[in-house]
This record gives sequence, C-alpha cells and structure tokens, in this order.
Amino acid sequence: MTLLANIDSTTLLAAITMRGPEHHEAAILDAVTSADYLNLRAANKAFTMVEHSITIGWTVRPDAFRDLTFTQFHELVWNRYYADLYRDCLALDADADRIAEVASGIAVALVDDPQLNP
Repeated sequence: MTLLANIDSTTLLAAITMRGPEHHEAAILDAVTSADYLNLRAANKAFTMVEHSITIGWTVRPDAFRDLTFTQFHELVWNRYYADLYRDCLALDADADRIAEVASGIAVALVDDPQLNP
C-alpha cells in the first residue's frame, strides 16, 4: 500500500490515473490532496467505484427520473456529481462492499438538486 502524504499535486496526479469529466478535475484533485489519509490503490479504485455506483443508482433512481434511459441518467449524474461521488468513495476507502451507500446518495442528490427540481 502506497501512502500519499506531503507530495505536490503534480506528482500526485502523475501517480493517479485520472478519469471523469474534465470540468471536475480540480474538485477531484482537491479531494485527493485534502484527504487525511489516502493510498494509491483507493485513489485509483474510487474512479471505478463511482462508475459502478452510477449504474446501481440508475436501478434505484427516483420516480421523477424513471423516463431517463441508462445513458441519459449516466451522463446526467456523471456530469453533475462525479467529483462528489469520487470524494464519497475516497471517504469509504473505495470499499466496494459499501457501494450501496454511494448509490443511495445519488438518489438523494437528484431529489435535493434545486436546478433539477424547481
């Protein structure tokens, strides 16, 4: 396990295979650099966990979002909440056994989002 501490952001980004929307990159970097404890495995695994949680989130999506296709739902969540989901996955040490917690947070975020539910 590689513990990341006291290293500059450029070095950290080089060690992590960044994924997700480009407009979330700064927020993802902030999530990584502000983590109290972080290991390289979790930092990389969290990206995969985000993708899987979006898939699970689609299966339990709120009724107001039932008409969205999987692709539409995935793009909506991916573009709006990727960095938040990444931060949540990091907080769980990218533990796949806790993916339901992240997926359920998607439904809450969608319902609570004032731009999606005026």
